[in-house]
Amino acid sequence: MSQKRPTRRSPKKTLRRGRKPKEGRPQEILAAAFEEFAANGYAAARLEDVAARGGIAKGTIYLYFKDKEGLFRAVVRSMIQPVFENLAPFIAAFPGSAEELLCELLGRHYAHVVSNEKARAILRLLIAESGKFPQLADIFHREIIGPGVAAMRQVLAKGEASGEFRKSRVKDFPQIVVAPGVLATIWRLVFGDRNQLNLHAFMTAHMEFVLHGLRKRGEHS
Repeated sequence: MSQKRPTRRSPKKTLRRGRKPKEGRPQEILAAAFEEFAANGYAAARLEDVAARGGIAKGTIYLYFKDKEGLFRAVVRSMIQPVFENLAPFIAAFPGSAEELLCELLGRHYAHVVSNEKARAILRLLIAESGKFPQLADIFHREIIGPGVAAMRQVLAKGEASGEFRKSRVKDFPQIVVAPGVLATIWRLVFGDRNQLNLHAFMTAHMEFVLHGLRKRGEHS
């Protein structure tokens, strides 16, 4: 007996009255593309279905995005723009201590990634499909991991220069500083509403744990 193929979730076709301003069209396409990628994955996502979700012609997508990969890249960028936009000058001009800056960045991570359902959906897609589509992992690394690692390294260097943080190898591997936040994200992906974490308490413990390891010996909060 042949196995029945799983039913593919099709988008609801919506027709919109009137023509919307062109300047808002890319955002509409990105919203429709996110829904399509989240519902059906990268491999099964089709630009004609993105167009149907957005109530536009398929050809309109090509006016703004080269292909499906370019559209996915733009979706990822739109998910994390609030976290990394103008981050380098923000760090350089931050008036507080390195500890305060580190906590500010970790707080942004929890607000815009760990607690962001859309960001978690993109991460779920990446874990599921980057084996077949390694370019997805490259996009994620270029748009999210790379800027995040560079920003955290900048903060750690600032803390060492000011004497707040002891010199250590942590600056060579800034991923360690964010690792508990990644764990919290994966926890929410796996368990959803079951076995929930108290995110505020978890974030506070995360910050305490990291700062305890970075401070010079004998210093206290």
